[in-house]
Amino acid sequence: MCGIAGSYQLGGGPARVDERIRAALACIAHRGPDDEGVHRGGRAVLGHRRLSIIDTSAAGHQPFTDLDGRYTMVFNGEVFNFAELRARLEAQGHRFKSRTDTEVVLRLFALNGPSFLHDLNGFFALAIHDAQEDTLFLARDRFGVKPLLWCLHEDRMMFASELGALLALGAPRRLDRVSLRTYFTHYYIPAPHTILEGVHKLRPGHMLLVDAQGARAERWYDAEAEAARTTVPSDPVKRVRELMDDAVRIRLVSDVPVGTFLSGGLDSSIVSALARRHKPDLRTFSIGYSEAYYDETPFAEAVARHLGTDHTTFTLGHDDLAASYDGLLAALDEPFADQSALPSYVLNARTRQQVTVALSGDGADEVFGGYRKHQAELRVRTPGALERLALLGAPAWRALPRSRNHPLADKVRQLDRFARSAALSPQERYLLLASWDEELDAAALLDPASDEGTFAQRRAAITAPLAAHRDLNGLLWADVHTVLPDDMLRKVDLTSMAHALEVRTPFLDRRVVELAFALPPQAKFHKGSGKHLLREAFGELLPRGTLTRAKRGFEVPLTPLLKGPLADRVTVCTDTELLRAAGLAPGAVRQVLNRFHGPSPGSSQATVHAIIVYLTWWRRYMA
Repeated sequence: MCGIAGSYQLGGGPARVDERIRAALACIAHRGPDDEGVHRGGRAVLGHRRLSIIDTSAAGHQPFTDLDGRYTMVFNGEVFNFAELRARLEAQGHRFKSRTDTEVVLRLFALNGPSFLHDLNGFFALAIHDAQEDTLFLARDRFGVKPLLWCLHEDRMMFASELGALLALGAPRRLDRVSLRTYFTHYYIPAPHTILEGVHKLRPGHMLLVDAQGARAERWYDAEAEAARTTVPSDPVKRVRELMDDAVRIRLVSDVPVGTFLSGGLDSSIVSALARRHKPDLRTFSIGYSEAYYDETPFAEAVARHLGTDHTTFTLGHDDLAASYDGLLAALDEPFADQSALPSYVLNARTRQQVTVALSGDGADEVFGGYRKHQAELRVRTPGALERLALLGAPAWRALPRSRNHPLADKVRQLDRFARSAALSPQERYLLLASWDEELDAAALLDPASDEGTFAQRRAAITAPLAAHRDLNGLLWADVHTVLPDDMLRKVDLTSMAHALEVRTPFLDRRVVELAFALPPQAKFHKGSGKHLLREAFGELLPRGTLTRAKRGFEVPLTPLLKGPLADRVTVCTDTELLRAAGLAPGAVRQVLNRFHGPSPGSSQATVHAIIVYLTWWRRYMA
């Protein structure tokens, strides 16, 4: 895994090479601490920061130019079937000067053009300059594991792995107020939009074709179409076992130390169990809290003992989390307030001290139906006695204290959300359950207001899969197209690459995803049993308790942090001059703070965190 940046001169002759490319690479040095390279050819400038994983020798230096000198590429990612692809090419007479997957990828492009992307099983963001045609080709992987941002400004097209690098290249700094409202609604900003007008995220499964006339984006991978063409096996349980085992196996290939994350939940336990089959000396890593309500390390340690892995637990107190808070804020190139990013940031930092690559269970919830909102939708559509009782209790849930910080108050919060959502349409219900703070009027936080029509259009795009797929697979497609790349994988990328740790996601192997969506919803959705297919397929590998545990998110004791060691960070929310300069309404922010300090805070601690994140970002990039 690495970081890439570059530009293409649309008019006025060849590219200008100046200090901006070096400044951009400095912004993403954390993504690739091992090497740096810059290439200029025709209208294009390509820059690369390298994290050496496969063939760590100088032969893997980038930008990488093919043997005849026509094509030069910068590549961020891993192709896990590259050995198979290389062997096929060698059988046809091709020769290589390195052992990297990068060279295999570039050779395939030289032979087949953009269609080569369909041969790749992995994740990536890449840019290839064709010296003969003087054109630029960019592409992003199927599910958005690796980021790629771009913009057209004046007479240049610019691209980079992170927004900070894009700004260093000269991207314009105009706040997108619709994106800001979306951020305060979901705590992230869905593609293709960013926090800045005119700056875009290339969508997953899309490519960008650039020449002197401009840039045009095209889809190269249609996940829904591929799933529809996938043959449903006679024994789905057996087939998912086979595919996941191979997905894990090929993701263990590395020239540097490899381990797995192990939370004790179903997803990471499956990945660790399969990895242990192929790697007897497997190292596993988990993070826990000194505060018992949030601590899951006993479950992780039980799985590690069952599997016989070399397990390391990192136990954190409030002071440990608080000490990493400013580091997390500094790593954010765009406002992003998923609070689980904080423990993820710490886990990645400590894991990186022992390995360079880690396998994770990310993607399983979105693909196989593991979130509480999935169970809520199933129960709304097929109500029984328990569901009717929960709806009858709606007035009580509304009146009782609700909070994420106590088991009983959190259960009341969940029941209240379920009762409120049941009366809504599937699209409205999805948006409610996908929002962190159900009490927040995000529009009220902004001054001046955002464009209501544009905001509605962007919200409709999030829920479009629910209209296209009337069954419960529509719910999962909505997650795969938005929540997965723009929240979950965004969190994984920013918190891991802040410490130059490569995280690999076997559940997002294209074969696994396409099989999962070829199956009918009832294969995955059972009341009270999220990810039912995975429990059937891998139950025999895991301790009984792992299969019966309720779903828990990667939660963090945010309220005691913000009222304790991080209380001074909250004071930024009371700076009226700063709030107004950043486009926020001081009165509305004050109401959030009052609720946070009141007897029924709900989820307001997450909103306070989101305000702190945004103001910190604004002072760094916009002030």
